Amino acid sequence: MSVPIAESGPGECVQVERGLSRRVWMRKSSASVLGMAAMSGGYYYMQRPFVMPLYFDGHHASAHITHPPIVHAIVRYANDLTEQPYRRGGGHRVLFDQGFDCSGSISHVLYRARLIRQSMDSKAFGHFGIAGQGMYVTIYVKPGQHVFMVVCGLRFDTTGRPDENGPRWHEHGRDYSGFQPRHLASL
Repeated sequence: MSVPIAESGPGECVQVERGLSRRVWMRKSSASVLGMAAMSGGYYYMQRPFVMPLYFDGHHASAHITHPPIVHAIVRYANDLTEQPYRRGGGHRVLFDQGFDCSGSISHVLYRARLIRQSMDSKAFGHFGIAGQGMYVTIYVKPGQHVFMVVCGLRFDTTGRPDENGPRWHEHGRDYSGFQPRHLASL
């Protein structure tokens, strides 16, 4: 039983006359559409969704109701450290230390959120998770030198305030040159 060529669209008619079945023609035409979208930069399916920023009162942060529970936990545990002073090596031997350094504070937060199993130094954070920025949380690391994290646009860092040292939230950015962004697949 033959299908009348007039019932089909003009592109399909030519392909049927060349001997391609409808299934093969559809597969080839849809593959070329996806290929064109990928070559054009993938705008249609790679656009990052909007993420609400954290609320910040100048000292503590709080997550928005639309953020996943793990972001709420990370923010809560980071807020617990904002009163702590900077102490070189702090947070590596003891979970609740008298002070924290950069990697000790990030390790403390991620450990309490059950995202890591042990404390990590800045060199170990260089191999943490996946390279690139995360949707909610990004760890910026300069292996062997410094590490900090950005949660929904707010930076949690041990440096950056002239009046205070230690783990604190910061509204303003910093120089990111030399830092490698890392993230967990789920964040």
